[in-house]
This record gives sequence, C-alpha cells and structure tokens, in this order.
Amino acid sequence: MHTALNKTLAALPNDTKVYPGHEYTKQNVKFLTTVLRTEPVNKLQSFAENNEQTQGKFTIGDEKVGFKDRASYGSKADQVKEYNVFMRLNDPTVQKATGKTEPVDVMGALREMKNSM
Repeated sequence: MHTALNKTLAALPNDTKVYPGHEYTKQNVKFLTTVLRTEPVNKLQSFAENNEQTQGKFTIGDEKVGFKDRASYGSKADQVKEYNVFMRLNDPTVQKATGKTEPVDVMGALREMKNSM
C-alpha cells in the first residue's frame, strides 16, 4: 500500500486523473477526520455529509474530473495527496496521531487504526 500510494501514485504528474475502482468515501471520511483536519479534509467531509450518493462527484477545484459511475476520488493526483491520509505519512499531525515517524510504520499504524473502527 505504501509503495502503491507514496511511490507510484505520488510520482505521477499532479494533473493525472485518478479513478480508484471502489467507493468508500463516507467510511473513509469518518476515519480521516479522526486523524487529520485540513481544509481539503473539511471539504471532503462536507461533501460526504451533504450527498447521499458520493460516486463520481467530488473534486476540490472547479473542474469535475470524475465519471458518474466511478469512485468519488475521480480527482487529480495533487488533490488526492491533499486529503488521502495514507499519502501524508510525513505530516506531523498524522505522525502524532499514530505515535510513529517512519513512513512504513506510520502507514501500518494508520491501517490498524482504520481496521479497528
């Protein structure tokens, strides 16, 4: 997971469109907000709370890049980096929440925390 997100996806150009094959926005927001509170996270939370259906609708900026039948993470790579806690392993707030500082350890702790919700 660390390699896929923080080496492969993170290395793509920021304007790369990202379309994961599953939809867990509402569940992910519940976990995300226990770890990180930033403006992009707050926007995602508001979006999830105010939309019964979240598939293919969320984008931080003005440009809608998702397809109607795809996951709400139909955003550009730079946007995903802003609100995907698993891509913010060096963020001091995330490290504090996990009690870890090494990226792989932070990832493992986040995964355990999410699994226990």
